[in-house]
Amino acid sequence: MNETLTLKIRRFVISIIIFVLIVFTGTVGYMILEDWAFLDSLFFTIITLSTVGYDIPADLSGVSHIFTMALILSGITVVLYSLSTLTSFIVEGEMRNVLEVRKRMKKIDGMNNHYIVVGAGKTGFFVCQNLLKEKKDFVLLDKSEERAQQFLKEINEEIPYFIGDAKNETVLEEVGVKRADSIILTLPSDVDNLFVALTVKSIVPKINIISKVNDPESVKKLSYAGINKIVLESEISGNRLAYMATRPNIVSFLETIIHTPEKDLQLEEVDIPKNSWVIGKSLKEIALPDKVDMIVIAVRKKDNNSIFNPKANTIIEEGDVIIVLGEDSKIKRLREIVEQDSYQLR
Repeated sequence: MNETLTLKIRRFVISIIIFVLIVFTGTVGYMILEDWAFLDSLFFTIITLSTVGYDIPADLSGVSHIFTMALILSGITVVLYSLSTLTSFIVEGEMRNVLEVRKRMKKIDGMNNHYIVVGAGKTGFFVCQNLLKEKKDFVLLDKSEERAQQFLKEINEEIPYFIGDAKNETVLEEVGVKRADSIILTLPSDVDNLFVALTVKSIVPKINIISKVNDPESVKKLSYAGINKIVLESEISGNRLAYMATRPNIVSFLETIIHTPEKDLQLEEVDIPKNSWVIGKSLKEIALPDKVDMIVIAVRKKDNNSIFNPKANTIIEEGDVIIVLGEDSKIKRLREIVEQDSYQLR
């Protein structure tokens, strides 16, 4: 929520509180000055503040006359101020903004193991586009409301976003950094990405951080900051251009898998959970072709070593990741199978 909107909400709430205090003061004042009952005092206070024109009691004391005038002046001032604040909310559409912010925050608060994308720039756009395609929960974080609105217009999707500085610990906690799976840094400045990474690590030391980097000399510094994966933009672009020139068919195949939404074929990773029935068994014993009919491209072991084109006698262990190529429905079925503690081939 931006600072201007927060300030207006605070002013409106304060004006309401002051009005309630004035009503309370008026009621107690008449009870003391005129020895009236509570209900009579409250009634006279309300009609005085509303200026509806009731007759003033003939036996009202001089002190109560002065008290009543002060009550009217203070009441009118507060009421006018409250109405002007409320009008600005309605006229400027800020009441709608408040409701939208609350709706977004409710969605963000309900997220777990989500992704936080820092930066509503060009790189952030492609990151969010891919996360949408993968149907992953994520939050876009940027300190510019104008830039975020332009981002939403370009991506043409309703996504949860938060306006704030990612270098601020409070802002990071608002977007659920303690519950997040990963944070992806796409800010244009390597220094800013470094600072955000250090701030994140101070809150959640073990979180997975992925960052882009523009200057090759910044890679070591970002690595020292504890960033898990560093993507050098010029290197990625250079490799991609070279592959498109020398291996166009491979690039075309990979793009078909990764970037074409019409295709049902996907390259996906499947985690082997604790107590899964596949633990300790070979790929031959698991017999994936009989169960889900898909190709196992690689097995990534717990020590981060990968076995490409694994043989039938490759043993699957707890914490391994199986990288497969297949249809989306079959990948979902595979996840269901490996999550079971026992399995009967049907």
